[in-house]
Amino acid sequence: MLGWFRAFWRFMYFGFTTSFGIAGFFWKVLTGIPKEEAGPRLRRWWLRHVPWKLGLHMELHGDPYQGTCLYVGNHITYIDPIVVLTHVDANVVAKAEISKWPIMGYGASIVGTIFVRREEKSSRRETAKAIREALEKNISILVFPEGTTSAGPQTLPFRPRSFEAAFQAGVPVQPVAIYYDSPKVAFVGNHTFLPHFFNLFAMKEIHGKVTFGPLLYGEDTCDQASRWINDTMLRADPIPVVNEYSSKT
Repeated sequence: MLGWFRAFWRFMYFGFTTSFGIAGFFWKVLTGIPKEEAGPRLRRWWLRHVPWKLGLHMELHGDPYQGTCLYVGNHITYIDPIVVLTHVDANVVAKAEISKWPIMGYGASIVGTIFVRREEKSSRRETAKAIREALEKNISILVFPEGTTSAGPQTLPFRPRSFEAAFQAGVPVQPVAIYYDSPKVAFVGNHTFLPHFFNLFAMKEIHGKVTFGPLLYGEDTCDQASRWINDTMLRADPIPVVNEYSSKT
């Protein structure tokens, strides 16, 4: 019972804080602050308040690069972007379905999220172009190049377009390995958002590690990043293997 009360309180806090932040975004725009500036401000403000209230306790390893960069990580669940963005400032690439999620989807859209319909080739091309243009404007990007969530212990094959965009823009790639101590965190199989959210945040705390790797340069950064993340996950004793994956996020 205590766990469900905790999850309900966190859900309400999550929704209220996000809604309050969206209202603050509109106020800033009405007072003359450009949307392109107000959005990142909202993201940074949200990240200062929400993660610790949700019980996230992730150990940091490595040195997050603070310059313009393409950050690429393995994808386990919908809180992965929160885990990474706690340490770096970047726009996220996410599946178009997330834009339809209540509150969260709209909040994601106004902070600069690039939405992609991965089943459509034209959308993938447009997303790669948007990534390159953002990087050329010194806006860092966070992408999960598996294109779906999985519980490991190894990543699914990486999609190369974002790496090509980084090479064309002349910016480095920094791989990020994410792993959690509990198998409950993985958003895979037939999971749906609300039941998974309540099961996940009924936990008193969520523990794990986020490791930032070396900067990668050149035309083969896709393979380099995949190898580094897989090697790091194998050494880190990640969550137990789940033999199914989902395209939820």
